[in-house]
Amino acid sequence: MVENKIRKTILDKNLIEKNQHIIIGLSGGPDSVCLFNALMNLSDELQFTISAVHVNHKFRPGAAEEDQEYVEQLCALKNIPCHSFSYNCSAIAAERGISSEEAGRFARYDAFYKTAKKLIDDRRYKAADVKIAVAHNINDQAETLLMRIIRGTGTDGLAGIEYSRRGEHGTTIIRPLLDVARKDIEAYCRENNLNPRIDHTNSEPVYTRNKIRLNLIPQLEKAFNVNVVESLNRLSKIAKDDKDFFDMQVEEAMELAAVVINDKAESEEEQVSGISFSLDQLKGMHLAIRHRVVKRAFETIGLDQGITAAHLEAADGIIDGNNDSASTDFPKGYGVAVSYGEVRFFKNDPVTLGYVSNTELKSKLRIRIVKNEGVLKDISKNGTKRFAALDLSKLLEKLWRKDTPYFECIENKGENDKNKDFEQQLIDEIQVMLQIRTRSQGDWMTPLGMNGRKKLQDMFVDEKVYKECREQVPMVCIGDEVIWIIGDDVSGYNTGMKRGRISENYKLDNATKDIVLLEYLEKL
Repeated sequence: MVENKIRKTILDKNLIEKNQHIIIGLSGGPDSVCLFNALMNLSDELQFTISAVHVNHKFRPGAAEEDQEYVEQLCALKNIPCHSFSYNCSAIAAERGISSEEAGRFARYDAFYKTAKKLIDDRRYKAADVKIAVAHNINDQAETLLMRIIRGTGTDGLAGIEYSRRGEHGTTIIRPLLDVARKDIEAYCRENNLNPRIDHTNSEPVYTRNKIRLNLIPQLEKAFNVNVVESLNRLSKIAKDDKDFFDMQVEEAMELAAVVINDKAESEEEQVSGISFSLDQLKGMHLAIRHRVVKRAFETIGLDQGITAAHLEAADGIIDGNNDSASTDFPKGYGVAVSYGEVRFFKNDPVTLGYVSNTELKSKLRIRIVKNEGVLKDISKNGTKRFAALDLSKLLEKLWRKDTPYFECIENKGENDKNKDFEQQLIDEIQVMLQIRTRSQGDWMTPLGMNGRKKLQDMFVDEKVYKECREQVPMVCIGDEVIWIIGDDVSGYNTGMKRGRISENYKLDNATKDIVLLEYLEKL
């Protein structure tokens, strides 16, 4: 009966396909041993391969080593590859400031993903064909729902544990036991003489889940409903159907409204660093959809836990508010901001936003000197691509006095007497004198086509540069004078500075003899 239920769940939920590899989390307890034995028996019929991962959490000295030995012997007996890992979970919990339960979960999934990544890196399987099977069952589902209800979950939380979800490295986490009750699992182990290990800490009301399993559920069964576990699982299935419907609405909203702010990912596994929406579009959404869209946006950029009702209310406050420019923080360094008619979701740390050191920026600037051939194209686009062309004489007047040797050499050079060594020396000197950096207090510019100075802050406001990204816009400067603001199309960022701007003070004109050509070498 148990294997039939597992087979049905696998087929109905499309958990395993032909020629895929299943990594089984094998603790040695009844649930995982049942899953291991059942999948091994189904592997020929459904045409998949399996291996096992065991994690020694170091919680129960002596007993933990016996569990590991049991698992390794079981796998050897069945001729199934077994990968054992040891983690000091107490030390992990102390170091990370988390509970021992959370540390154990971290250790297990770290081991699963390490094993999966090796299979993928060795090109034995494609990432999509590696599944990680864990042994959650009907009782686990009921315990999870009660735990979430106690903590004040939203309706999506009532969907409980999913049959499958995306894992790291392109893998998938699957739960083939999710339609099987714990009593049936224990009976299956007895009938098949599997003799699983028993973790006696599971019978101690220490953790929240244990308290729910040992105290709350028996009380509910005794006083209210003997079939409370089945009822909770029925609630979960109903909530899943509702969640599936809302997920389709959210997917549609994301496709219609969401724009990737800045995707520097080099592979599909890397997260994008920001998502942008029209403010009017989010304002017009029903709260039931909007809240799910907010959560989906953060999931897309890497925040998939810790978002509470208070965070969603704070986001509503700035979306529906009258402030044209506002922001609010979300957990783990993420944030949402409203400005210039947009709502942006981003990871609010310097690296993700695009911070690069001034030293690294300097290495990206290339300087050349070329002769003006006498045909000047439309200079209004100067500096809007990867090049900025400046008048050498005007630049040198800023950098040095008129009586310096540089001016004398330039003015006395003949057409056929171009001194390459001198030119390179001049370029080296300019490279030293020019700064390529991000903004500083007091920066100003005379933008092309304007008279008089303009504060950089005012330029950023006019150009609609996002507040949280203003420290990331690269610029070429002489002291506090900005001569070239490098736009997003060149830098590779999305700061809101969509096109570059050069200074009026160094523009090319018909009197220009030599041109300093600045080149930003590549997108960072």
